[in-house]
Amino acid sequence: MLVPVESKQIAFCSYNEDEASLYLYYHTGDVAIFSSIGKTDYQTVIDSPNRYDTLMSLMKKCQSEEQLHSMFPGYEQK
Repeated sequence: MLVPVESKQIAFCSYNEDEASLYLYYHTGDVAIFSSIGKTDYQTVIDSPNRYDTLMSLMKKCQSEEQLHSMFPGYEQK
């Protein structure tokens, strides 16, 4: 299911539960796929009155976790 995102860059987002992947569909036609996104994180985006800001917060969180895992392979955030 495509969920509209009120943004100049992102038109829609969707979630693939089998892959735990978030898909962002840009107005340009490009599609970005972000792996290891939890269903609860995606539900937060759907429920948000400002989906764009929530998506940006989620992407920032994912990048921070990826950086920590690359620097400290045994690191797990609790």
